[in-house]
Amino acid sequence: MSEYNPQSQSYASDASGLRTYVTKVFINMAIALGITAAVAFGCYFSFMSGGYVYQVMNSSAAGFIGIAMIIAEFGVVIAFSAGISKFSTTTVKILMFVYAAITGITFAFLPMAYGVDTVFEAFLFAAVLFVCCAVIGAYTKINLMKFSGLFTGALFAFVIMSVISMFVPALRNGLVMGYIGLVLFLGLTAWDMQKIKAYYYQIGEGTIKENFAIYSAFQLYLDFINVFLFILRILGNGRSRD
Repeated sequence: MSEYNPQSQSYASDASGLRTYVTKVFINMAIALGITAAVAFGCYFSFMSGGYVYQVMNSSAAGFIGIAMIIAEFGVVIAFSAGISKFSTTTVKILMFVYAAITGITFAFLPMAYGVDTVFEAFLFAAVLFVCCAVIGAYTKINLMKFSGLFTGALFAFVIMSVISMFVPALRNGLVMGYIGLVLFLGLTAWDMQKIKAYYYQIGEGTIKENFAIYSAFQLYLDFINVFLFILRILGNGRSRD
C-alpha cells in the first residue's frame, strides 16, 4: 500500500482548482466574444439590408449615438474597475457583456471599411497569435510579473503616442503603429495570462475570487480585441498600398 502524502494531495487539489478557475475565465471570455460577434453580425446585416441600423445611421441622431456609445464604453470600464471588489458576480458579468455588446455595434462597420474577407483573415490570425501567447504566458518559467512596470509604461506611452499622431501628420504611419500595437498587446496577453495564476493563489475565496475570474476574462477579451484590430489595421494598410 502506498504511503499517504498530504503534500502531493494538496498540490493535486491546487492544480485541479487552478484548472477550473482558468476554465471559468476562458468561458466568460468566449461568451463576451460571442456576444460581440453576434451583435456585429446582426447590426451589419441590418445595415446592409436597409433595416433599423441603416435608418438610424442615416438619421440626424447618428452622431449623437456614436458619441453616446463611446461614453458608455468608458463608463462601463470605469464602473467595472471600481466595482470589481464591491459588486456581485452577476453585476460584474452584466457589465462585461454590455461592453461586449457595445463593441459589437461598432464592429458592425469593419467589413464595410476593410471587406469581409480581410476581417475574417484578421480574426484567424488574431486567434492563432492570441492562443500562442496565452500558452506562453501559462507555461513559461519566466516571471512576467516583474515586468509589470514595463508593460504598464509601454501601454501608457503607446496611448500617448497614438493621441499625438492624430495631430502630427509626420507620426501618422498606420503600418508602424499597427506593428507596435500588435507586439505590445501580444506581450500583454502573456502577462495577463500569468496574472490569472497570481489572482487564484493570492485572492481569498468567495465572490471576490469569482469577480477576479471575470476581471481576468475581461482583460483577455480586451487583449484579443486589440490584437484583432491591429492585425486588421496592418492588413488593411498593406492592401491599400497595392
